[in-house]
Amino acid sequence: MFNNLLKYFTIILFFAFIFTVPIITLLTPNKKISEIENKILAPLPKLSLKNIQDKSFMNNFDKYSSDQFPYREQFIKYKNSYSYIIGTKEFRNVYISNDHKYMEKFIYNNNIIDKNISQVTNLSKYFHDNYKIKSTLMVIPTSIAFYKDTLPSWTISDNQKHTIDYINLKVKELSDITSNSDYNNFIKFYSPYNILKKYTDLPIYFNTDHHWTQLGARIAYEDLYNKNISTNLIYNGYNKVCSNFYGTYYSKAMIPNIKGDDLYAYNQFNNFKVSIDLSKNFNTLYDNDRLKGKNKYQYFLHGDPAFAVIEGKPNKDKEILVFKDSFAHSFIPFLTSNYKKIHVVDPRYYHINIKKYLSQNSNIKEVLFISNIQTFNSSELYNLLK
Repeated sequence: MFNNLLKYFTIILFFAFIFTVPIITLLTPNKKISEIENKILAPLPKLSLKNIQDKSFMNNFDKYSSDQFPYREQFIKYKNSYSYIIGTKEFRNVYISNDHKYMEKFIYNNNIIDKNISQVTNLSKYFHDNYKIKSTLMVIPTSIAFYKDTLPSWTISDNQKHTIDYINLKVKELSDITSNSDYNNFIKFYSPYNILKKYTDLPIYFNTDHHWTQLGARIAYEDLYNKNISTNLIYNGYNKVCSNFYGTYYSKAMIPNIKGDDLYAYNQFNNFKVSIDLSKNFNTLYDNDRLKGKNKYQYFLHGDPAFAVIEGKPNKDKEILVFKDSFAHSFIPFLTSNYKKIHVVDPRYYHINIKKYLSQNSNIKEVLFISNIQTFNSSELYNLLK
């Protein structure tokens, strides 16, 4: 008798869930975005005879029901928490260590790597042939390169040091093939892998985000430009600007009770003029308003600009053109010590006319290509630059 009652109760509960959740979803105001997941949520699809016939209505309604699910974020957190407790440590290619450090799986992609290397070397040759500009390609490892040993032994991630060594070798080979003997060094390759490996006991990466911290960026800058690193130097002027930063990795693996990151920055970069995307002008490289939102890393360089021009030291005579991804945002402030002006282009979003721009800015003497290895490994960064 009891078993029959339990069976009927389960069936009633199942159908109640099936029918009530869509009704509650329809009656609940739609959200356009999920800030914590960093994604645009599907809207309610329009009902029409055509949409019903081609089945697009039901497909889109499924996406709508999933995205607009009542208390969606809380449900995902508790679901992920249960999975984590029973032993799951991978969520959407992001691993979680026992000390709650998030890391993204890295799978080597030779095809994309080779295309990016070829594009960089061809562009660098053009810069040198036509403008006597020397270039540097800088590829930054991600956190899993240094902390994989804190993950379970079954985790899968290719060796980033091997990939960095391959890029270095390939750049040298292509440089020799494409250059004449009188300018054999028109491009230099640099990775902060070796220097960062010496400082892995310091917070050089965020725990919940894919970026390095500005401390990690400072160590790389000092290694590349000054070859002089000390603990007192890299901590001078490095102050906490906010707490509870939950980054991109956390958006993929939301779990309750995970502690957010503290965000620190060097305070000497508040008085530099910067123009963003040809329309916004600021007197600081930092944006305090971004600390109020979810993506607090956008504090650096006012979000994720496609184009920017920064006024550096007026007593310098050289200018630099930087082709970047978002890892560069916390690195670029240090360049104000070396250059009169820093021109910043995100090649994924801004279609710059290189010939025209360099002709109009003849003081540009160096080019820096800077990106993290995951981006360099997953998308053609420079194919829009002609």
